[in-house]
Amino acid sequence: MQNANVTNLDSTDSAHRIRIHCYRRVLPWLGLVCIAILYVVAIVRLNPTSFFGMTGDDSLYFSSAKALSEGKGYVLPSVPGAPPATEYPILYPWLLSWVWRWNPSFPENLADAVGVTVAFGLGYISLTFLFLRKLKGIGEAEALFLTAFCALNPIVLLYSSSVLSDIPFATVALGAMLAADGAIRGEGNNVTAAYSAILVGFSMLLRVLGVPVGAGIFVAGVVRRAWRQLFIFCGCVVPFFAVLARRFVFPTVVAPPAISKVGASSLGWTLTWGRYTSYLSVWKNDIANRHIFWSMLGNNVRVLLGGPANYFLFPGLLRDTQGGRVLVVLVTAAIAAGVVKHAHHYGWKPVHYTLPFYLATILFWPYPIADRFLLPFLPLFAAGLWMEGKYVLRMIGATLASRGAITDKLIAASVAVLIMAFSCAVAWNYFDASRKVLGEMAQHRSRLIPGKRAAYEWLLRSTSPDARVIACEDASAYLYTGRSSMAPIAFTSAAMHDSKLLERIVAHMGDVPEAIGAQFWMISDDDFSLMWPQATSASRNYEARLRNALPEVFRSADGHVSIYSLDCLRHREDPSCRAANLLLLPQDAHRLDP
Repeated sequence: MQNANVTNLDSTDSAHRIRIHCYRRVLPWLGLVCIAILYVVAIVRLNPTSFFGMTGDDSLYFSSAKALSEGKGYVLPSVPGAPPATEYPILYPWLLSWVWRWNPSFPENLADAVGVTVAFGLGYISLTFLFLRKLKGIGEAEALFLTAFCALNPIVLLYSSSVLSDIPFATVALGAMLAADGAIRGEGNNVTAAYSAILVGFSMLLRVLGVPVGAGIFVAGVVRRAWRQLFIFCGCVVPFFAVLARRFVFPTVVAPPAISKVGASSLGWTLTWGRYTSYLSVWKNDIANRHIFWSMLGNNVRVLLGGPANYFLFPGLLRDTQGGRVLVVLVTAAIAAGVVKHAHHYGWKPVHYTLPFYLATILFWPYPIADRFLLPFLPLFAAGLWMEGKYVLRMIGATLASRGAITDKLIAASVAVLIMAFSCAVAWNYFDASRKVLGEMAQHRSRLIPGKRAAYEWLLRSTSPDARVIACEDASAYLYTGRSSMAPIAFTSAAMHDSKLLERIVAHMGDVPEAIGAQFWMISDDDFSLMWPQATSASRNYEARLRNALPEVFRSADGHVSIYSLDCLRHREDPSCRAANLLLLPQDAHRLDP
């Protein structure tokens, strides 16, 4: 009888342990599901379609996707002449083309396009959790906490709310590095190695920055001496790389659709047409001489030093002061220290080998936006700062518990107080300041949408189908109206380092409308808002003078959006056009001097 009771107790205890084990296995995934739900809700609350057109890249992607869905090829249908789309790889527009096939009604299909980004975002969150969960020294609860931080980070939410390739690229690149960690090693699985290579190939077809991802994984394979897996990896990557390299080895030469020969050779037209049709031209114009090259490198070093810290300090804790710059460097140094210590103790992973190649590529990028470019490494940065914080706190605890000098204990206590204050400041910034900025951006965009749509409706109703329009959100104008459109100017980043060049470029904002024979110029209160402050100010001053010189043919009810006639370009002899022509037809040299 006693043996039976013991057996029953053992069985009950065994079943209890099994249930606890099951709960422990399931609970982290339930936590991940909760994070995913919060992520989707946060995006929906931002009214994500209001961000469409803000960057310009999103509307170019979506208009090219429309052309692909209609069988017109990978072109820029919004630009006069519909030139081939050469600036971005084709994969993301191709994915978006299925949105047009599913729902060809614009702008109703914008929600579907954002849904594509959100779907990749859910993959990004899942991969972030898997990545953090596999890091030794981080428990499952910590991995969930850091995953939530990454998923609900305002920068991640902003790009998850946009029709941009950043979140899809981050997802695919992180997936490639995660798969390579288990596969690119001596005992690794050959199929998984091929899978990692295919993901790298897809990342290349999403963004050129997929190349350093492949380079980092290759170096990881060499260090690990995983020759068989490396051979499979390279064999699968090479076709993707060849497709990408072909764009640079055999660049497409596009004849400009300029009506005016003078306009076609002008500074403004050369810069803007190159921005649409030739990435190599953009780089050439951005790095015009040695002085600008070194200035660009210095600026990019500062951007990269602040890039990892931005995810924790933006916007409330970022200050362009000596103290603010020191804080940025300290946070980035803490992230780097945590990453290096963990890798040195537990082993180097493909993500560690990839990061230097990736940063080196960004270093030579003419206009890097660290918040966008570094998204694949945000989980690594979060883990690095977390582990460095734990390491410092352990040192403080050991010092306070020791029998050391009182001075050492006072220093340790002071550092602990500083860490606590910093943690509280980051929490305030994360939950309050950054949310307010993101919410204000969404509200500002939402307020402008009715005026812009009214302007598009006027163009659709009052102009001929072959009319050409100048608008900062040019591809959006095309999608709403079907009218060919171009931006008034494409700034070169060289102008960031040369104020005189900036003045010349702004003075040539009339070159594009002259070159294509544009009939209308659409001006909105948020034009040039994403440029650096000097370019934004100079461009809006130019538009303010245009408002006084050109006849206004439409103004939205709220007064935020106007359309002006460019008839003066066709009636230059008219005395009333003198002021407009002085703005639209500058008399200085037309070419961009090195």
